Formats: sequence, structure tokens, C-alpha cells
Amino acid sequence: MALLSLGIVLILVGIVLSFTNAFGFAALGGSLVWLGWVCIGLGILLAIVHLFTRRRTTVVERRYRDI
Repeated sequence: MALLSLGIVLILVGIVLSFTNAFGFAALGGSLVWLGWVCIGLGILLAIVHLFTRRRTTVVERRYRDI
């Protein structure tokens, strides 16, 4: 669950950073936009890793008969 929450936080931070050029931070705009896109990419990657590596909690019950 930690991977998913970290991925969501990185995606949100990445969205904010990728729009810094639109907010008027022209001096920091170029580097922060790239950092934002990197955060978005890492967040999506962590969400995909969480999707494929989560534990399966399927319980299989079998009844054995006495012979």
C-alpha cells in the first residue's frame, strides 16, 4: 500500500511542478517542469508495480474425507 500512496503523492507533486511555468515562475520554470514530468513518470511506475506485486489473499479450503 505504501507504493500506491507514494505513487499518488508523486503524481500530484508532478502535476503541480509541471504547471509551474504557467504559474509565472519563469526563472525556475524549465527545471521544475522537467522535475514534474519525472515525478509523474515515477508515480505511474510505482502504481503499476503496486498493481502487479500485491499479495493475493485467496483462501482455498479443502475438505478431506477419511477413507
